Amino acid sequence: MKAQETMEAKLSLTDFEALVRRAGVVLTQARTREIYQAWAQVEPMLDRIRATGRDRSAELALTFDPAAFGTETP
Repeated sequence: MKAQETMEAKLSLTDFEALVRRAGVVLTQARTREIYQAWAQVEPMLDRIRATGRDRSAELALTFDPAAFGTETP
């Protein structure tokens, strides 16, 4: 099995912390760094989605309606 490669985020940790604060999310420093490490893997996915000229409304998280989930009977 290949060792997992460490990716580096384009967004700096300082800027990421500012975004977390602006969102009103309260995290410990350790949790912020943990999520920031995962962010480095999310960034390339977002770049691929947006590279095709689609706007943010094309992202699944913004088009999914949780109220409609599971409302159909089998």
